[in-house]
Amino acid sequence: MSNELIKMDESFEFHLSNIEGTRKMVEALMKTPHYAKMGVEGMYAIVAKAKAIGIDPMNALSGALYYVNGRVGMSSELMACLVRQAGHSITKDPGSTDTKCIIHGKRKDNGDTWTVSFSIDDAKRAGIYREGTPWGKFPSVMCYNRAMSMLFRQLFADLSKGAGYTKDELEEIRDTSTLKEVEAVVEEQTITEAQHRNIAELIGDDTEFQKDLLKRMNTAFGCNSFLSLPSSRYDDVLKIIKRHNEKRLQEEMNKKGEVSGE
Repeated sequence: MSNELIKMDESFEFHLSNIEGTRKMVEALMKTPHYAKMGVEGMYAIVAKAKAIGIDPMNALSGALYYVNGRVGMSSELMACLVRQAGHSITKDPGSTDTKCIIHGKRKDNGDTWTVSFSIDDAKRAGIYREGTPWGKFPSVMCYNRAMSMLFRQLFADLSKGAGYTKDELEEIRDTSTLKEVEAVVEEQTITEAQHRNIAELIGDDTEFQKDLLKRMNTAFGCNSFLSLPSSRYDDVLKIIKRHNEKRLQEEMNKKGEVSGE
């Protein structure tokens, strides 16, 4: 028998032992009321996913992972934990409020960055906001959870392995159109790092204009920083900056003409 066949047989035996171990673990836990509510199918799916992403099965069963509507989801706390354990970084933008969360992410391996924002207004447009639900009682938490899961799926998909949705998102999948609406609301997201640098270069050291522009953006688009500017509004802001720079250049030329004419 070749070495390759021996390795395949050993691998298959190891796989079978893992399945058997998982089965015995599930059977034992099913004897307790708490875990019995999850059902054999749910518990098995959670344990299997926990092993796939490299976390302790008991932590997964204790709330880190969820089984809803036939799919395994993940808590936002675990998402943040996996991101930081991998050496990547996530930061909450100072412009975040009780009704809006803005999160920036950066990968350690290739330097890729992404910014996601989600607000109560987004939830209302998607039809998932209800008074008396967690959206109404804990808006800052719900906005953070949604922004975190969106960032997790978009920038750190290699860590989710298909479990990048929170429990409330999985519950919304019962109405598949709801999830699509939520994705559509946030899909455009915010401007890229390159676009942000371009804005900064065009504004230069004109701090007064920068402050005025941020106030106008906050009033018109609901964003408190350039990084939280919706990508669909990028060209609009460029036009405002262009008009301002042209006006300032004309004023400088007029002043020079006045001085030379004296």
